[in-house]
Amino acid sequence: MPRSRRPSAYSLASSHGSSYSRRGSSKAHLYDSDSAPSAPPLEAMDQVSGYESISFDAVNIPPPPGSQTCKTAADKTEQPLPFDEERVTEKQARSALMAFAKKHFCYGTAVPKDMAVTLLKYSSAFHYELETFTEKRETSWTYAPYHGGVIDGPENGSAPLPWSIEVTPTNPFEDEIKVVQVPHTASVKTCHRCHAAGNLPCNECNSKGWVRCISCNGSSYNTDASGNKERCFYCYTTTYGRGRQDCCKCDTTGKLNCPTCDGTGHLLCYIQLTVTWKVNSSEHLVDCDAVPEALIRGASGKVAFDHEGEAIAPIKHFPDETINMASAQLLQQHKRMFKDQHVLSQRHQVRIIPVTTVRYEWKYHRGFYYIYGEEHKVFCPDYPQKCCCGCTLM
Repeated sequence: MPRSRRPSAYSLASSHGSSYSRRGSSKAHLYDSDSAPSAPPLEAMDQVSGYESISFDAVNIPPPPGSQTCKTAADKTEQPLPFDEERVTEKQARSALMAFAKKHFCYGTAVPKDMAVTLLKYSSAFHYELETFTEKRETSWTYAPYHGGVIDGPENGSAPLPWSIEVTPTNPFEDEIKVVQVPHTASVKTCHRCHAAGNLPCNECNSKGWVRCISCNGSSYNTDASGNKERCFYCYTTTYGRGRQDCCKCDTTGKLNCPTCDGTGHLLCYIQLTVTWKVNSSEHLVDCDAVPEALIRGASGKVAFDHEGEAIAPIKHFPDETINMASAQLLQQHKRMFKDQHVLSQRHQVRIIPVTTVRYEWKYHRGFYYIYGEEHKVFCPDYPQKCCCGCTLM
């Protein structure tokens, strides 16, 4: 069923006419910025085969049926890649906490120097990430001021359908938007705002080119301290004079350049194709201990699994079963989410981030802190040696 078209405040005077007829009687209403039509009337646009239902609002066009029937390729690297687990020594644990304390103005450095390390517990956090690179295509009517030049209209041939127009991303797995003109859809229309005049009445002076002088209130005379009348200096030298000041908005012409057509009186109307490439990412983290997931996500680690393809299969043989389950669930979720878009490629990986739990004693305080990532970042939510507001460190 064809999509209903929006009602317009203007209709075409005739199929061969060069201007639009206006409905309504108030002249001021025509040029009021709030009530002026935001786009040409949809009924004035040409009928283009394959684009009968589009409007000036962008509409998503799903890929044609059968365009995404590529067979899912099995992963060639299902077994995790070998890696050596790094173990943090007591010396490294102290150095990491010292660097952490020095980054905070009110943290003392006696703790990493004098503390007794009572436990080093080693573990690993797994970070699984799935990325699906999709392409979305939207079409809509659009317009721009026509300053002359070649018009690629229907006389040059039939307009190609949205998904048959060749538009490629600059780089894979990078967000990008490209806007192109659909070939053979352009035509020149009369400006719906100024009706081909190229200008609009100035609403500051009501098209007169002058405004009343605010100094003499339109009388053209001022009264001095002695009560004598003298000619108003502010309006005496203006173009219109005698209580009138030149309108600065229109420069005394009473008219303003039409912003819609840029003074040309005509618009170039055509169908616009907007192509959006987006990297859609989902992730799952496992065994973060007490370290917040946001910190683990930003930490460096070793890549234990990495695969990319046009359509990838879930991980099945990773040692941690939760990763296998997350891979299957997220891939199925992406398959449902992007049915109205074209999936160009997918990739997923598993990173292993080392986490060391350090138990320590300092004076009468017993606590924990965590060293995570290959760069030995520290998460210590309860650092025992702090000062603020002039307090003295113990």
